[in-house]
Amino acid sequence: MNTEYFAELGRLLAAGGMPEQVVSATVADLTCYLAESGSADAREEFGAPDVFADRLARGRTAERPEAGAETWKWTADIYTDRLLLNQYGAEGWEVEGIDFVGRFVCRRPDAAMRWEYRRETAHGAKGRDALLAELEPEGWEPCGRWLHMTYFKRPAAASAGPAAELTAAPAPPARHVFLSAKFWGLMAVFVVSMTLLMLGNGFGLFDFNRPAVYFGMLVAAPVGVLLGWLGVKRDIARGVESR
Repeated sequence: MNTEYFAELGRLLAAGGMPEQVVSATVADLTCYLAESGSADAREEFGAPDVFADRLARGRTAERPEAGAETWKWTADIYTDRLLLNQYGAEGWEVEGIDFVGRFVCRRPDAAMRWEYRRETAHGAKGRDALLAELEPEGWEPCGRWLHMTYFKRPAAASAGPAAELTAAPAPPARHVFLSAKFWGLMAVFVVSMTLLMLGNGFGLFDFNRPAVYFGMLVAAPVGVLLGWLGVKRDIARGVESR
């Protein structure tokens, strides 16, 4: 079923004018994403192929700036993304989509306005449709998706009225990557753990020739990865933020 889905998606993308090499790369990326996400049904994950093809085509169009518009691509971890989205949204940056490496693709025309953002979690096409039905009446529209997180945007005028008018646009940020102290803390724990493990092996503290030690480490490694992922998912659900 998924093979037929991706074949139809590729045909629709090609019919819409997407180059053959880009179509092949896009389908390959989506196939890998589906396998990594654990979802068994491409239609449930991405929606109808014609609708999804249209979204992908519009996403590529968003990366081609209109005359006079500034563009900026950047990425952040889950602990800083919402803070920064709203900070830069207040400077007139509108997110047009998220590319395949997880960067926010932003545009700011000459006549810019302020934007506000929010992040929600939803699983599968049905969950995202229900979420959109809940938020759309308040003026929110989806502007990107990464894993099971969906990002929404709306003009700040929807909540702030005339005060949302942008009178001056600051220069585009020089940075493109924003990682929080908590992210680096998690990375430090990982690096220290791996270093201690290698030192322990080098000094003979761990005898990997003993079956009990070998199988203990074989179990501990995936369990540690799983616990780390569950911790990240918990932080996403709780909306933990850090600078």
